[in-house]
Amino acid sequence: MRDDELLFLQEQLEATELLACATCRQETLHAHVEVLERYAQATELLMECTACGTRRLWLQQDIPN
Repeated sequence: MRDDELLFLQEQLEATELLACATCRQETLHAHVEVLERYAQATELLMECTACGTRRLWLQQDIPN
């Protein structure tokens, strides 16, 4: 595998989270589709289940450095 392919796959994996899917009724990987809003201490994301394609909103708490 070429370095650029490996880097792309790593970036794709980092843009996923293991979440409980309301449709699948199991924990599945959800991909970050879009950043909807940035707040002072949180980011609102549109997430998509990689198993069934169901989309949902997700509020991610931002941890200050």
